[in-house]
Amino acid sequence: MDNSFKNKFKDWLSRYGYAIILTAIVLLVDCVVYWLTRPIARNFKVFDFTIHGFDDKVPLIKLFFIPYLLSYPYWFIAPIIAAKNKRRFCNWFVAVMISFLIVGIIYCFMPTTIVRPIDEMLQSDSVIDNFIGNFYLFDGGYVPFGCFPSIHCLLSAFCYIAVRGQKNIHISNRIGILIMDLLILLATQFTKQHYIVDLISAVFLAEFTFFICNRFNFGQKLENLINKIESKFKKTAEQKE
Repeated sequence: MDNSFKNKFKDWLSRYGYAIILTAIVLLVDCVVYWLTRPIARNFKVFDFTIHGFDDKVPLIKLFFIPYLLSYPYWFIAPIIAAKNKRRFCNWFVAVMISFLIVGIIYCFMPTTIVRPIDEMLQSDSVIDNFIGNFYLFDGGYVPFGCFPSIHCLLSAFCYIAVRGQKNIHISNRIGILIMDLLILLATQFTKQHYIVDLISAVFLAEFTFFICNRFNFGQKLENLINKIESKFKKTAEQKE
């Protein structure tokens, strides 16, 4: 491997390594909130937030499963692109954690569900339909929990919030993330995974928690901790040289 590439990679890692770790923590906590709240939710009344005349008229558009599934790598890549501004990123991370806490409480004690065409997909002769039906079975089955607010919409909204207004991030990256964000929000509707209230509540929660955390700099202690750790690593590296 070329030494110049190694040096560039080391420099990139030294600047953005903290973002990789924090983003990984976000995705881990996401899984914990989504999957581990279900056993608790089974003990409580399940709510149905269907808006009749709207939600039940939204069609299943199978093509939207592509952006829906691409959201998983997107959630890892987009925040790291936003990591050029450490202060903003730390406030973003704290806002995401606070949102997860709120969502986790709602998922436990006020579980919501959605009706999906599982039998129709499983009984079809289409391979794609069978995949969708089995995906529904894996993701909650006939009575899925964890719909309101939508974590898919929440994290996707946070990804755009992370880069929004940052002029030090190339405009093509900001526009690309915005387009991907919108596609995922639409995908939650056209894959019949969420109702419109799940989408709206998630975007509102992301915007509100980030506004508060960024306004009052809730991530300051985390930023200071990261700076101390990076300083120690830098001194250790200089001593070895």
